[in-house]
Amino acid sequence: MSSRSRQSATRTRDKWREKVWYQIVAPDYFENKEIGTTPSETPEQLIGRTIQPTLYDITGDFDKIHVRLRFKILEVTGQQAKTSFYGHEWSSDYLRGLVRRGTSRIDWIGPILTKDDYLMRISVIVFTTTRAKTSQEHSARKAIEKVIRAHAKKHTFDELVTKVILGDLAGEVYEDVKKIIPIRECEIRKSKVLKGPEEVRTRRARLRRGTAAEKDAE
Repeated sequence: MSSRSRQSATRTRDKWREKVWYQIVAPDYFENKEIGTTPSETPEQLIGRTIQPTLYDITGDFDKIHVRLRFKILEVTGQQAKTSFYGHEWSSDYLRGLVRRGTSRIDWIGPILTKDDYLMRISVIVFTTTRAKTSQEHSARKAIEKVIRAHAKKHTFDELVTKVILGDLAGEVYEDVKKIIPIRECEIRKSKVLKGPEEVRTRRARLRRGTAAEKDAE
């Protein structure tokens, strides 16, 4: 090995030796479970990084391995990196396996605002036991929207995320939609945090100022 190659290899080894390994933990509402480890030269370099464990990694339930979660690192204390929920998504392969002939798939996607001003996008999927009529699909989507928005309005972000990920919210949607058409599966297949409270409140204040200015100009 040439002296230049040896120097390069030494620099690489030194660079890795200087890095510290940090424990990445889920938020409080997921009991601060460890969801990974990562090396970094400084704590600041970790801020904003995302990690994608499965729901199985948090609950230990192998039946939930197809649910991929997304967390973003917001804070580092000591050698522990704390995260916030950023979204989740079901495996497309798993969803394809739920399709049956002679049945229908009904989707609802919409933005929702939690009680504490987190703006999220929620995607719900329903599989029926028989072929749905257009009127039934329309009624089912209205029922889904009503349940989702009602829960968003009365729950904080932490509370809603828990209900979404652990299946409680899907269960409540199921109970309402089955009154319209027989269904065999109902899940919150995807979610994403679009804006935090500060962004939402800033935009709301800007809109109010704009409305007030328009009234003054009349």
